[in-house]
Amino acid sequence: MKSVVRSLLLFLLSVNTAFVFAGGKQEQPKAQPEKPFVLRLSHAGPASDINDDYVGATALKAYIEEKSAGRVKVEIYPGSQLGNYQENMEQMNNNVLESAHTSIAAVTPFLPEFSVIDLQYLVPNDAVIEKLMVGPFFQQMGKAIQEKLPNVVLASVCDGGRWRSFFTTRKLIRTADDLKGVKIRTINSPIQIEFVKFLGGAPAPVAWGELYTALATGVVEGTKNATPDIISNKFHEHIKYGTLDRHTFLYGFYFVSDRWLKSLPQNLQTVVMDGFKQAAQKQTAFNRNQEAKADEEFKKAGGTIYEPTPKERATFMGARQAMMDWYVAKYGDRWLKSYLEAVEKAKQEAGYKE
Repeated sequence: MKSVVRSLLLFLLSVNTAFVFAGGKQEQPKAQPEKPFVLRLSHAGPASDINDDYVGATALKAYIEEKSAGRVKVEIYPGSQLGNYQENMEQMNNNVLESAHTSIAAVTPFLPEFSVIDLQYLVPNDAVIEKLMVGPFFQQMGKAIQEKLPNVVLASVCDGGRWRSFFTTRKLIRTADDLKGVKIRTINSPIQIEFVKFLGGAPAPVAWGELYTALATGVVEGTKNATPDIISNKFHEHIKYGTLDRHTFLYGFYFVSDRWLKSLPQNLQTVVMDGFKQAAQKQTAFNRNQEAKADEEFKKAGGTIYEPTPKERATFMGARQAMMDWYVAKYGDRWLKSYLEAVEKAKQEAGYKE
């Protein structure tokens, strides 16, 4: 065995010596290109340029890939291909998914008290929302989420689909009385189910991916969304009336796996987190610009957009205190107090007057 090894060594040396005497130069091994880090982003919306989820996702991809000089590659998975919101949170916590864009419905299965941001008629306008989204409340929420799901980092907050209002297939809703008995789709959230019940409607939790068929078949007769969602998902093929009571603002959230993020060099971590902020800004601006266009498209398709009069709007407002009371009885007042304080502070910063 030793003689074989010795013979092989001598052979290699002789080849090298011959190479040197021949005046050759040793060829240096070529540097292999660095394998890019891959960030997969899951979101629920369709792959459409008029869908806000997809607009935010493509903005994230463009920013990160450019600023990282291609060292981070972003792969977009629309239409809940990688699972629903709850599954995405579990996947990120287990470090098998890098990131996801969600609504608060991703958080409430783990921390139901954060349905507080879905309480109705608490926030008056976009200017106040803008202050809230970058304020301390959502920083506190991010810390609470990471205590429950240690590997899930809240990266940014955005306008996730404008203000929820009532959209119906069969009749126009002018007052709360008009909702009596109407089958309204909600997410599987007690706070939304109880709200519809309080107004006399018949809540029907239906998954987002099943809503088009539910509207088409009459399983539900309405939904609580905004016009851009109605148009981008073609719900206006069945929905004919929109009543803009604007009872709740639909926040959107970008989450990222902490372990994946920390596997990147520090400079790329900064690029990625800046990318999430850029995506949130792009999605927020898109939704605000898209709403007026969506309203017009809805009307062109034969739909009716209705703004309740102050007297009509007042018929819905009894739900405000009733739902706060319901929330406190179920979850306590800690996060309600925190959110109301944040709303008041945001009102002052936005210069809002009652």
